[in-house]
Amino acid sequence: MSEVICPNCGAVRPNAFCGHCGQNSRDYNASLWTVLRDAIGEMFELDGRVVRSLKTIVRRPGQLSLAFAENQRASFVNPFRLFMFTTILWFFLFGITFPTPNNRPVAIDSSDLVAQDESQRQRGPIRFNVDFTPEQNESEINVGLETFRSRLEGDRVRKLDDMLASDRSARRLGPVKAIARLFDEHPELPLWLQRLMANLVVNAVYSPQQLIGEFIDNLPLMMVVLLPWYAILLMLLFGRGGRRFVHHLVFAIHVHSFSFIVLSIGLLTPGSASPIDESGWDKAWDLFDQVVFLLLMIHTYLAFRRFYGQGHMRTLVKYFSLGFFYVLGLFPAFSFVLLILLADYL
Repeated sequence: MSEVICPNCGAVRPNAFCGHCGQNSRDYNASLWTVLRDAIGEMFELDGRVVRSLKTIVRRPGQLSLAFAENQRASFVNPFRLFMFTTILWFFLFGITFPTPNNRPVAIDSSDLVAQDESQRQRGPIRFNVDFTPEQNESEINVGLETFRSRLEGDRVRKLDDMLASDRSARRLGPVKAIARLFDEHPELPLWLQRLMANLVVNAVYSPQQLIGEFIDNLPLMMVVLLPWYAILLMLLFGRGGRRFVHHLVFAIHVHSFSFIVLSIGLLTPGSASPIDESGWDKAWDLFDQVVFLLLMIHTYLAFRRFYGQGHMRTLVKYFSLGFFYVLGLFPAFSFVLLILLADYL
């Protein structure tokens, strides 16, 4: 039998896959039908692993992590790929379903604002009715406003001018007035803090919905903190079982992945925006969500039992202890996302 050379790396390929680089023996220098047939085959091969992984994670809690720990990986999708898919799915659904349209703040549309003549803007400083103390004269008021305006960057200068030119925005300018007064009374504030406060308050007043959207877009970064924190807690509580940290991490990934799947289903179920106006169907769906959440807790507990093999009482105590300490990690994770968001305003 003649030796076959892998066209990708040049190593000897004794069978259908190269032992050096892993490329298969398929040759795409063929007809379109052959290429499509192989592509479809690979697609369903991947889908088979996904379906098998989802069935296992639902029907046999903890078995997917156990298979990984026992080095049985070929039949299932990579845990990190599964985690990325479920995380993106949940945060995408969360972003489009919350806040609900009924309670979303409405952004100010600049096209509906009263147009301000450009020549008027160039005549001098813009003035607005700031409730300064009587001791402050007009020049001090203008200094506070001009200082505030000089700290803005990019499109936020236009947003401020639009709001100042609109009578309908007058009642919403309280935070802007307060920050302008603060800048006038405390010019010694660090420049970075002034920029942060000015840019943030303009965006918050002009379009609260956009600010909320930016925060939601950064929520997946919370998992950068929460996932390793969960794995560390698992290692501390169940470390005597001979598991390596990567095994605890994979178990944490599978627990979170299944949780995101269940939570995604919950986001897709209908519900009433107001408890007062709930119909019978809304109450039924709320009950369904509560039952699903309870089943999620039971499923996670059974996953602990299967993967770590400890008794019911010990597993139960450690399960709720882990939940308590996991909640404590929400604050640093939330702070991390907040810092990422605020960095754009410096």
